[in-house]
Amino acid sequence: MRVRWLATVAGCAALAACASAPPGQAGAPAAATVTASPVSSGQVSGAPGPEAACRPGQGRRAPAGSLPAGLTGVQFVSPRQGWAVGSDRILATSDGGAHWRIQDRGRLGLTSLDFVNGSDGWAVGRGRVLGTTDGGAHWHALPEPCPLIDAVHFVSPSVGFAVAGGTVAAAPAAAGPAVPPRNGVLLATGDGGRAWHRVPAPVDVQSACFTDPARGWAGAHGRLYRTVDGGATWALATAGVGGAGGQPYLMTVQCAGPDAAWALDLGTGAAMSQAPVVGYHAGPAGAKAIFAEQYFPHPGVRVTAEAPGSYPGPLSAIGPGTAVVIGWCPPCGYGTAPWDLLTRSGAVITGRGNVGGLTEAAGASFLTPQLGWVIGADYLPGRSRLVQRQRIVRTSDGGHSWQNEYSYRP
Repeated sequence: MRVRWLATVAGCAALAACASAPPGQAGAPAAATVTASPVSSGQVSGAPGPEAACRPGQGRRAPAGSLPAGLTGVQFVSPRQGWAVGSDRILATSDGGAHWRIQDRGRLGLTSLDFVNGSDGWAVGRGRVLGTTDGGAHWHALPEPCPLIDAVHFVSPSVGFAVAGGTVAAAPAAAGPAVPPRNGVLLATGDGGRAWHRVPAPVDVQSACFTDPARGWAGAHGRLYRTVDGGATWALATAGVGGAGGQPYLMTVQCAGPDAAWALDLGTGAAMSQAPVVGYHAGPAGAKAIFAEQYFPHPGVRVTAEAPGSYPGPLSAIGPGTAVVIGWCPPCGYGTAPWDLLTRSGAVITGRGNVGGLTEAAGASFLTPQLGWVIGADYLPGRSRLVQRQRIVRTSDGGHSWQNEYSYRP
């Protein structure tokens, strides 16, 4: 099941004018289930009106050292065809991962990718948005819009949406460097990403996904919203959890069919080898919290199911009622990346042990509860320090066994 949020571009080439989103409003406590409600006009940014001129350097970028040095995104569109991207390479497979070939390499700085079929896809990173129409045999640079793009999600080869602008410096590590806690806006394209225009959206857009040009979800200022009219109006699905000191949680969302979504609400702090996270399943009636890291309080969210691991990791939506969520556990030792299978819209949570061969998962793409790929890092003892190896691992039996399909030292 497809999703995306990515990272980006430098410069101001495609949009002639861009406006900053208004400051975010304080997050309200959320009950475990929240009935969808309309968004007031004061909570929406991007309505038509005069916009400030785009200036080089406007927007922002995370410090270079904050970008991950390994694989950052993975997506399969069928049991045989998939891709993975990272800081220095684009990989592709046409045999389910038995063999991976390098389609591009260098200082790419890519943080995510999004394919709508076996031919049309996009890869995004610091200072670049790349597109392909032939499965990655050829990648071409797309114009660099302003504000800078952080994440894209396409619903067809021509129609797509992007999270852009904002500041990423305070983003939780589990979200990656591509998701802005504050001041993000929503853009749309009708020509495959050559030109973008602003779409009205809640303030502080952090992530977004759409299943068609009309129906989509957005994480904004730690809250989750739904639209059924292409962003003209938005309904609040859950108010999420208010962050400490006014800092919002970070709501990341993955679409799972026309009327369902899975989301993680990520906190910005960590203590006692624990990091806050609340997992949600959402539909037309609202969103329900299904698990949470239990060390931290989550005001207004009453859920007893424990998140896998002590730190949050990637989520992979399989369908409207099924998903996989992966954590990691630094105090548990190396090679500890626990994962859960969520079924019946999160009503049933089944622990599946650890992802084999990994300590810290960075991304996952599951096509069924049995078949999935996970990217991330493992750590091996060296002479004077730990040695990191980046890996792509695969399971075809629901996690009973894992195969290491690709590995390298970054």
